Amino acid sequence: MKKWTQRDATTGGSVSPGAVNDELRAQQSSITTLDRDQLPDAYVTTNRLKDYALMRVYKDAGFPTGGQQNTVIDSANVPANAWNAATFQIYPGGWQNCSSGAAEALTGWKGGHLHIEWAGNAYIMGGFAFGANQPFPKTPRYLNLRITANGVTIAEKRGPAYHEAFRVIGSSLVPQGDVALRFQWKIEGPSQDDALFNSIAPTSGSERIPQAHLYSMRYLAIGRWV
Repeated sequence: MKKWTQRDATTGGSVSPGAVNDELRAQQSSITTLDRDQLPDAYVTTNRLKDYALMRVYKDAGFPTGGQQNTVIDSANVPANAWNAATFQIYPGGWQNCSSGAAEALTGWKGGHLHIEWAGNAYIMGGFAFGANQPFPKTPRYLNLRITANGVTIAEKRGPAYHEAFRVIGSSLVPQGDVALRFQWKIEGPSQDDALFNSIAPTSGSERIPQAHLYSMRYLAIGRWV
């Protein structure tokens, strides 16, 4: 026999409100937690599922579009055998986007779990190891990296030193609505005697030393709704 309440009846034949609520919640949960195990065999097919019903993948194998390298803080006034790269003369400090213009958009986001991976190669000038900070001890400068979704950081790491491949992986619950992704970098603070120019007696037009460069980047994002 079905046990309709979890408590004994009170005087007068009535039950407590809490007992009725407990039973209601039990019945609701048995209805709303249907899954594939309770459906007939082979019932769930591609014909019965709408596109992106369970998950959706977003990717860009050539990020940023048009060159796969950082294009926001980018100086051409560098030695001929060097990359166009960020120099201290134009680097404003703090976190900078890898691509100009609009953020990378995850359109049609239904709300759920976001898994994101960002990979590429990065160079950062290692002179920090030989500046005034050398005795403390020789510590390379690092290129910090992070991923934000709608302005909220979901992954951050110390990043490469010198010239290395990198991979940043993160995950987060993101509410429904289009998601704006930003892939950002930041130079670890310079030493006060870092070399700035490729010249013994520099002038304002002298070649500048490349400090940071990111290239050959791509990203993969997977959204799960259930």
